[in-house]
Amino acid sequence: MVNMLSAMDASASATGQAPPEPVFDVDEIQGNVLPGFMKPRMAVIALEFGDLASARRWLGELVPRVTTMSQTMASRLKVRQERLARGVSAGSTEAAQTLDDAWLNVSLSYTSIANLRGGGDASKFEDEAFRTGLADRSSLLGDPTDPSAEGNPANWLFGGPGKAADALVVLGADRQRTLQRLFDEVVEEALAAHLSVLYGEVGGKLDKLGHEHFGFQDGVSQPGVRGLLPGEPPSYLTPRTVDPSAVPETWLYGLPGQYLVWPGAFVFGYPTPGADPLLAAPAAIPGPAWAKNGSYAVYRRLRQDVAGFRAFAEEQAASLQDQGLAGMTGDLLQTHVVGRWPSGAPLSRTPDADDPDLGADPLCNNHFEFAADTPLLPLTGGHDDPYPRAKADPVGLTCPLAAHIRKVNTRDVGNDQGGRRASFQRRLLRRGLPYGPPFPKTGPDPAHGDRGLMFLSYQASIVDQFEFLNTTWMGDPVAPRSPSGHDLLVGQNGEPGAERQRTCVIVKPTVIGTVVAEQDVVIPTGGGYFFTPSISALRDVLAATPASD
Repeated sequence: MVNMLSAMDASASATGQAPPEPVFDVDEIQGNVLPGFMKPRMAVIALEFGDLASARRWLGELVPRVTTMSQTMASRLKVRQERLARGVSAGSTEAAQTLDDAWLNVSLSYTSIANLRGGGDASKFEDEAFRTGLADRSSLLGDPTDPSAEGNPANWLFGGPGKAADALVVLGADRQRTLQRLFDEVVEEALAAHLSVLYGEVGGKLDKLGHEHFGFQDGVSQPGVRGLLPGEPPSYLTPRTVDPSAVPETWLYGLPGQYLVWPGAFVFGYPTPGADPLLAAPAAIPGPAWAKNGSYAVYRRLRQDVAGFRAFAEEQAASLQDQGLAGMTGDLLQTHVVGRWPSGAPLSRTPDADDPDLGADPLCNNHFEFAADTPLLPLTGGHDDPYPRAKADPVGLTCPLAAHIRKVNTRDVGNDQGGRRASFQRRLLRRGLPYGPPFPKTGPDPAHGDRGLMFLSYQASIVDQFEFLNTTWMGDPVAPRSPSGHDLLVGQNGEPGAERQRTCVIVKPTVIGTVVAEQDVVIPTGGGYFFTPSISALRDVLAATPASD
């Protein structure tokens, strides 16, 4: 039974009190799931097992090095304290100067779990995508079916036919030298245990604000996870910044605009989202009993064609001008494709020009709705919101319906799945960082075009969260609302036998312009579906020899 803070009535609206939230088992959950490493440096290592006895021994020896939620939270608190002492804003992405952490998490494929368990209860994992694997479901995501295409699994660096990974090790660190040392140690230990290294990549933030290679600040909108950290008194995992006098908003948000989501959407064994965001549905473990405190991990190595994206934007901006959208430029079209300006400032709040101050302000840069004018909220700590309010934009006159941020999160607008906030159950915990050097402004390209995103997400269902967003919303021209078009940033055209062409519309009060993309600018080059077990499951279940052996 999940520990709840109190036994009061679950209906917050009936009692006039905030809904009770579960207390996390912080020594069991791996730290990159919750609260997330959030380090400026990241590395990934994909491994293939040799004999099972060696694999179990390697896994057992690795367990003491696996970073827990408890360890991660302790470091995050140090970061907050240091920023406070230095006068750096609480939401800053600036790295702490005194920390030199090196963290490790590990996830396993369905095949490797089944082999380690001797078959056994691995079949109890209910997620079809996890059991099948990414490569065999690649076409469902809209990846190219042409075997000669770069994005087809046949050409992936790992994860394709004959290159499926059994284990994925994710590393995070404050400093490059420390990360590289840990990376080398993990590789050396894996090779000594007769594992094969299929792939290894080291990456990290391109700048202090966390821009990705197309030039847009990444990671602005993360779901706020409900739940409590143990202690006297317990504290919220996701800090609450809306003044307690603003009810029910103070119960709905962490940061303004950051919807609070029940943790069962991400971690097995905790209350799950229901139709009412304040009322949790029962906890679930859609797998074997030992899967509690675990989470599914999706890894995709996504190459970003920066030159191609910019050329597409310039070409289509000129076409939109011909269609009557005067003033459209390549840079402005890129902003419409994303839904935010490069600084992270949302189109919804500043439709005419970028505002770097807004983009860098975590108390304001995600505070907007689409269905109606967004009211300002009273904030704790004497903070205010001095920026223009977001106006109602239900049909996408300001932020297009096909903008990436609207395709993955409809916020307060109803969609093909239901009414307001029907996207709650589709959210992901995104933990990826860029790989490769920035695109050069002049001169030769040291990466020869190979730069992009080490995409990593955690969720309780690959089918209903990661795959749903990719296939049902981003890759569908009429969902979640129509008329919209494809997500031209990440979405693929998965229609059987269709050309790779994707389209969307830019709607203004008197003009509707059509944008056409003839080629992908984000290309999958590797990946896999994995499960991130609890610490005790790693130690006592997966590293142990099953009775059937």
